[in-house]
Amino acid sequence: MRKEKQSRVTSLLFLGFGFLSFLLSNQELYSKENQERFPLEKEMHGISLLPYISVYIDETGKKPFFEIVKAFDRGESKKLGHNSLGYSQAAIWVKIETENETDRSIDWILEIDYALLDYVEMYSGRRSENAVNRSGDMREFGFRPIEHRNFAYPFTDRPGSVREIYFRIASSSSILLPFLVFTKGEFTEHAFLEQLFLGLYYGSMLIMVVYNLFLLFSTRDKSYLYYVLYILSYILFQFTLNGLSFQYLWRNSVLWANYSLPFSIFTVLLAGSAFGRSFLNAVEYTPKTSRVYYVLFGLSGFGMFSTLFLWEYRTAIMASLILMFVTLGFLIANGIQCLLAGRREAKYFLLAWSFFLFFSFLFGLKSFGILPNNFFTLWGIQVGSVMEVSLLSLGLADRIKGLSDELTSRVNELGRIRTEAEESEAKYRSLFEAEEDFLFSLDQNWNVLAANRSVSKHIGFKPQEVVGKNFMELIYKAGELQDAYKKLYVLEKLEELASEGKPVRFLAEFLQKYLREPKELQIQFQILEYEGQREILGRAYEPDQDLMSRFVDDEKTVYSANNYLQNAELLSQRMTTNLYRFTDPGTITAIRNCLREMIINAIEHGNLNISFEEKTRAMSDGSYFRFVQERQKDPYYKSKKVKVEYSLSRDRLGVRITDEGKGFNHARLMKSSMDKLNSEGITHGRGLTLTLSTFDLVKFNSSGNQVTLIKYF
Repeated sequence: MRKEKQSRVTSLLFLGFGFLSFLLSNQELYSKENQERFPLEKEMHGISLLPYISVYIDETGKKPFFEIVKAFDRGESKKLGHNSLGYSQAAIWVKIETENETDRSIDWILEIDYALLDYVEMYSGRRSENAVNRSGDMREFGFRPIEHRNFAYPFTDRPGSVREIYFRIASSSSILLPFLVFTKGEFTEHAFLEQLFLGLYYGSMLIMVVYNLFLLFSTRDKSYLYYVLYILSYILFQFTLNGLSFQYLWRNSVLWANYSLPFSIFTVLLAGSAFGRSFLNAVEYTPKTSRVYYVLFGLSGFGMFSTLFLWEYRTAIMASLILMFVTLGFLIANGIQCLLAGRREAKYFLLAWSFFLFFSFLFGLKSFGILPNNFFTLWGIQVGSVMEVSLLSLGLADRIKGLSDELTSRVNELGRIRTEAEESEAKYRSLFEAEEDFLFSLDQNWNVLAANRSVSKHIGFKPQEVVGKNFMELIYKAGELQDAYKKLYVLEKLEELASEGKPVRFLAEFLQKYLREPKELQIQFQILEYEGQREILGRAYEPDQDLMSRFVDDEKTVYSANNYLQNAELLSQRMTTNLYRFTDPGTITAIRNCLREMIINAIEHGNLNISFEEKTRAMSDGSYFRFVQERQKDPYYKSKKVKVEYSLSRDRLGVRITDEGKGFNHARLMKSSMDKLNSEGITHGRGLTLTLSTFDLVKFNSSGNQVTLIKYF
């Protein structure tokens, strides 16, 4: 296997060397003696004038034309081995001499195959004082003698004629001097083929845009959005680099035409970085390295802003090129990381960028005059970008295939889980409906989501009648103040369940549909979580199902409670829990209500020193609970306790309630009757009357701050 891999690598190396040899085989050797004049021919197909041009560099940039001619005559010019002069602030003067040695007139075109020169001025002959033509991308496009993306100049020479042509070139961008010569017919054919190829190139790129837009709308995958933005920004970059933006989009906007190139480079880098991060899923596969993308985003955005408002052109183009090398290097490095981390699409990513960089490198060698003109060097960037976009599209398609395979697997798994869930649901529903206890579920707002058929047995409602109701609507309401205490008690238990998450148990009185009377049931709540959802599962059953109550013969307990009114409900519930062996449910309910009233009296009238008149007034204006809370917070009252002594035996229940108040005139109050309270419309004060009718013995101490209650069985 290792030998096979070595053989593949060797084959690729030989293939690469063979391809480069093919490219170099067409290169002209410039070691021959440079001729002074270029001989015009009857047919010329883009012949390079590099061996025939002389260059003089005017460092001041201000010398007039006649001094330049003298400088060339004195031999102060030089020949070039390649057509790149790099970045220069000087004025570059180029001299070209031609001679028509044929026997007929020749119409020919001189093309400067580089569209990004700022100022290009042409002088024809030695005695010109003014330029024949002034153009460049810092002048409006209409100044050009031929409507073409590059600089093209037409000439007609008779047989035997000699011509001298001078160009003054100044530019803040890199200065390239690819002078090419065509006869008129060949230039027309060349321009047509060029336009055809560029049309195919941009058409194929736009097809990729449309194709990936469809995938974006169908999959909602952000990678396609970033990919479309990347392709569009790259099209704008290529359109600008080729000189087509200036020709077709902003012919008269010379300032923007000059700055649009670095701006488009920063845009490409921003979109390319966003696409690379999303395509490689770098956040998952290389989480630490993925943070570098935010740095690239920030630098690209800053570059775009600075190009428009801060930097001059040369600074902007240099910064964009530096950031381009940094970004490309990082994208390839991160692609290798993701490939090693198991990201299968990374191989398409690396292959795409490799092709793009290789063909861009060939184009760069051609631009610097190292390689001759051929299809791969002339159109290297276009060929590389088309291959890059195609490979990246294949990578995205492969990801769709991977997602499709994964989705198929998950669908099969979900089908199996669904079958199991349906079976489990059927079993659960069977158990749910067959259960004798009243089972129900609540949402987070305590609304009933489901109920089994046993609800009819316990409180007379059908399941569909309780679904949608709030749980508190099922609690019995007598229309008296004690309803508020019951509500507070139940809400306290529900809040305890929500805050602690542990199951809670308590007794509650439910409303019966037909009897309209309370029915006491034991309630148990617990939280049920599944598939990210949270519900409350409730169970209600008869209190005699409490197993511990079967073994209670007698018990004694002493409680000490603070002045919260809900303690009255808690204590009354606790002291009547084990009474089911000794008396009937109706009597138990009455005993519980009386105990609750007596404890409330001890809190209100005893420890908090609230008079009957104060309570009546507070209840009438709706400020009762606020009034009680103020007393509970008062330092004088807050430390006082209610003591409850509880004793249960086979023949009796005894309860003694003692508060720390100053007492009251219980003898006068015991003479009040229910009829008097009803006639005066007072909704409180009935507790003592109900207690007298329920308990066999009700006895106060002399001060009135202690009451003893006894119920015989």
